Amino acid sequence: MTSTAQSTGADPTSDTDPSSDTDPMVTPSRERAVISAFAEITTEAITDSRLPDLLSLVGQKLCALLGVTRCSVYLRHSNGSYRGAAGFCQEAGDITEAVKRQVSGFDGDLFSQEVITTRAPVVIADALNDPRPHRRTMAHWDVRAMLGVPLTFDDAVIGLIFVDSRGREHEFTPEDIEVAELFARLSALFISQAMLNTRLRGQAAEIARNNATLAYLADVHHRLTSAVLEGANIHRVVELLSELSAKPVILYNNSFDVLAWAAPEALKLGTPPVMSEKVRATASVRQALAELSVSTPSAIVPAQLAVGLGRRHLMCRMVIEGKQTGFLGIVEVGRSLEALDANIAERGATVLALQMLSERRQIETEGQARDDYLSDLLRNSRDKEHLVRRGPQFGIDLTNPHVLVRFTVDDATDRLTASAIQSLVTRTFASVMSISPPPAVRLPGAVVVMVRLESDDLDEVGRVRDHVSTIRDRLSDDLSLGATLISGICRTPVDYPHAHRALREMGSVAESFGWDKRVMTLDELGLFRVIVSSGHVKEALHFAHSFVAPVRQHDDGTLLATWRAFVTADGKVQATASALEVHENTIRYRLGRIKEIARRDPTSLDCLLSAKMAFQVLDLAGQ
Repeated sequence: MTSTAQSTGADPTSDTDPSSDTDPMVTPSRERAVISAFAEITTEAITDSRLPDLLSLVGQKLCALLGVTRCSVYLRHSNGSYRGAAGFCQEAGDITEAVKRQVSGFDGDLFSQEVITTRAPVVIADALNDPRPHRRTMAHWDVRAMLGVPLTFDDAVIGLIFVDSRGREHEFTPEDIEVAELFARLSALFISQAMLNTRLRGQAAEIARNNATLAYLADVHHRLTSAVLEGANIHRVVELLSELSAKPVILYNNSFDVLAWAAPEALKLGTPPVMSEKVRATASVRQALAELSVSTPSAIVPAQLAVGLGRRHLMCRMVIEGKQTGFLGIVEVGRSLEALDANIAERGATVLALQMLSERRQIETEGQARDDYLSDLLRNSRDKEHLVRRGPQFGIDLTNPHVLVRFTVDDATDRLTASAIQSLVTRTFASVMSISPPPAVRLPGAVVVMVRLESDDLDEVGRVRDHVSTIRDRLSDDLSLGATLISGICRTPVDYPHAHRALREMGSVAESFGWDKRVMTLDELGLFRVIVSSGHVKEALHFAHSFVAPVRQHDDGTLLATWRAFVTADGKVQATASALEVHENTIRYRLGRIKEIARRDPTSLDCLLSAKMAFQVLDLAGQ
């Protein structure tokens, strides 16, 4: 063959025509040796042995036929590379594992590329000096002379066989080359069939594994859904996932707070093996968690164990109504994480998401029913007996005293939805007062909250007022709040509509007076509430200014402060002197001056009532 002649350095002027299709004849004795070798190979192939065993036998037989001591077999992979598959050395025995670490035909390996391209045997007489083979490989394997033969089937090179004698020179004759080529062609038939059988067995095994996995996952899904249908809560579902995976399972919210966890009893864990903040702060972990999506629902973090990073966690993203609401994690404790764990986690996350959505919907439904009840109470749209009877199912006992708290909320500037604002307000009440979220209703421009009192007295209202001030401070970071008003004590169902109406009216007045930063009870407003209900607020302001104007115009502020303190002390000179830290005669002198200037007696009952009204109006107006 032309390629063979060129590779072996055959003389083109010799009597043998290089273009002839007639190959040199193999001697009868060597033919018998080839046939005998193939008898053993056929037997091996018929017994359906492992592909590496068949390849090793082919290599050994070729070594025996050619009188060399070492061979290596490479097979073509789907990506086009030729990777080591089997090897034999007369001195060392089976060298398959070493050969499997080798790749042939890569850039720089011109020797193998020539065998593949020509699909014909190629001889290297001096491997250490010939530029075609990879020199480092030749030196490592101590190759002196080598013959490369293609395994050709269906006009394609499916593999390569290399033979040599380790550390020794060897001359490959034309007959050796012909025997090797003939042997390789015959071997390729068996090897291709063995490769097909191996592939089919692998596919069959993979199908069997997949079927077993699908059957197991179907059972997992059945057990999870059955548990939910039977009324299992989130904690029970997490316990079931831990039983199925035989590992600790942890349910986190978005802030990585633990919502529920479970672990096999054999591990004897007293606390959840959570992912530490240090691990979460690692760049690779942050990126892996951020990339979780519908197409990549789970990931193992950290991907590789490292000192200081502790255990590996298989994390699955929890999604409810398109929004990320947390993570489900399976922890590598006791047993290594497996591909099956990802399937369990993903199915578990789906079931838990549906369970959490169902619970959320139930809470929202119950909350809406309670809000509707409160609306009926405030509007007085139901009879008293009906309201009293229905109250306990919403956690409201109308036989206990309550107050209504009205938060003025600027709808135009707040970005939250109405339900989100109401939820934020009730959650803050629960946090500050250490109670369950109280009943509340969201109205245009306001949120009204119903707060139960521990006792029926004004001191209890004062305690609630202090709590409401704290609540308002916390809410001001997220909401645009106006005045916050607290009603009088409601003791019967008919008190609530009146209290609500009074809050609404005073809310409008508070807005007009600019009481944006204040928390007030309606009891503090005194007679001013009567003025508001009559609709004569402007007249009241005019009266207040006119009443104190004479003193204000003839005074540096001392007389007006004395008059205000005298009214606050309910007309008692001694109490006024004590409050201002002056002598009683000083108070009497100043009252005399007020009488002269204002031309009215500040100690008379009529003047005291008028002054009290005037100062209260000015105080509420911020003047």
